[in-house]
Amino acid sequence: MAHRVRINLANPLELQELPGVGPREAELITRFRAEHGPITGSAQLAAVLGTTVSEAVSPQIDFEPADATAPEAPGA
Repeated sequence: MAHRVRINLANPLELQELPGVGPREAELITRFRAEHGPITGSAQLAAVLGTTVSEAVSPQIDFEPADATAPEAPGA
């Protein structure tokens, strides 16, 4: 299995390591984190992306720490 991506701490390039996550999806994730805080699970991530999170991708996502998120900076 590929390494797990820490969805709440990953930068846009790290987010794009997940299958199906391109620049647009990475932007949606980082914008959501900046405006609303950490993503708490697959259902919330699916809502952010406007699509489902496949069972194949879900094990590659680490939602911990759920109480922290990466600081978003202009151009991040």
